[in-house]
Amino acid sequence: MPSPRAPWIALAVTLGLAAIAASGAYADTADTQEKCIRVRAEARYRGLGYNHIVHVADVCATPAECDVTTDVNPEPQHAVVPAHGEVEVTTFLGSPARVFVPRVTCTMGSH
Repeated sequence: MPSPRAPWIALAVTLGLAAIAASGAYADTADTQEKCIRVRAEARYRGLGYNHIVHVADVCATPAECDVTTDVNPEPQHAVVPAHGEVEVTTFLGSPARVFVPRVTCTMGSH
């Protein structure tokens, strides 16, 4: 017989995962890179505005070459992410916007 608390436990787990996703935890990107590349946006306040930093992590044994853009700065920045490594890509310095959306496209095993 299932526990009467089972639905509440499932709800708590679901809400916990949603909170992690909303807090800027690593999120999967699309296509082939889906299982290997994790992306997280960070806005660091620096006196006159926010520096926009995109964290790109590769959790696989294959390095990746990535192009990073955002909705605030569409100019692509190139980054090589080592296997099992992470890089920070600064896409904007001194932005008045605290929130931005990163867009990362990678080619796995290119380096």
